Amino acid sequence: MGRGKELTKEQIAAISSLTLVGKDNIEISAITGLALRSVQRWTKKCKDAGDSDPPLQKKRTGKARLTSQRTLKVVQRQVDLEPRISAKELREKNPRLFQDVSVRTIQRRLRNDLCFQYRAPRRKPILTTLQKKKRLLFCKKYLAWEPEKWKKVLWSDEATFTVTGNRGGKVRLRAGSDPYHPKYTEGTVKHLDSVMVWGAFGYHGTGELVVSPKNLTVNKKRYFSLLADHLEDCFIACQSEIFQQDGAPAHTTKLVRSWFEWVGVDYIRDWPGNSPDLSPIENIWALMKRRLRGRDTSTVPKLVAQLQDIWANLDPSLLQNLALSVPKRLQSCRKKKGYPTKY
Repeated sequence: MGRGKELTKEQIAAISSLTLVGKDNIEISAITGLALRSVQRWTKKCKDAGDSDPPLQKKRTGKARLTSQRTLKVVQRQVDLEPRISAKELREKNPRLFQDVSVRTIQRRLRNDLCFQYRAPRRKPILTTLQKKKRLLFCKKYLAWEPEKWKKVLWSDEATFTVTGNRGGKVRLRAGSDPYHPKYTEGTVKHLDSVMVWGAFGYHGTGELVVSPKNLTVNKKRYFSLLADHLEDCFIACQSEIFQQDGAPAHTTKLVRSWFEWVGVDYIRDWPGNSPDLSPIENIWALMKRRLRGRDTSTVPKLVAQLQDIWANLDPSLLQNLALSVPKRLQSCRKKKGYPTKY
């Protein structure tokens, strides 16, 4: 264990004088405010010195630090104001503080002394002032819902998955073998095929995962046809009563809204734009993309088969926790005044 903070000459003299008048270690520690272990060490030195002058603090070995506590406070203030600033830029902005300090040393101080991590920023949608206002109004309105009502919501969305060329994890390469032999490589193409899927889940389960033909996106006609064919079955499978969809253009067309009114679908009409953090189904898409890693998705049929397998084996407790996480999402959004949350 390294040595603690050095004592000043005045503190050492105080310990020496109190020792001479017969005070014990506990009393000296209480009077001076110093740690008992430090007092014990220095009273022993004073007694060993006898009637001579009190001993002095030994000078520490090693090179003195080039950055003081004051310098670290200045750095901390600058990094708090500019989180993207690099160690090199800090050195250039403070030539008097860091004239003899290397960039590597500044990096160590940021990491070890100030506990700053240098990492890529989280990716979140850009929100306008109007969108943040709508998010706050939405949170205020729907925080009044009881958990039982959130159990009746059917959460839906689309996601795109791409053929990766991955045939299932790493390969074992013998020492001295050619790493560019075809059996040790994976083929890539410039424009990868992709599939768009539509899925819905609720507190009580999942509906069918609908897979579109490869490289095909959703427009208003395809989305209307998809709902007409699968929405009722999803409501039954998930035991849901209220439909949720985001504000994508294909979702909010007059054709879709008129059909909802005609068939009597109860749905959340005022879902705020650019708010994937409020929808728990986004967590399922992220989970599925993670579980695809290491699986064979080298062709569209194989990719679709893996997606169907992951979707069919989602843990029921996961679905329940996600469905009941919505109030916490709304509270977090309101606390952040409409800005993106951690979800």
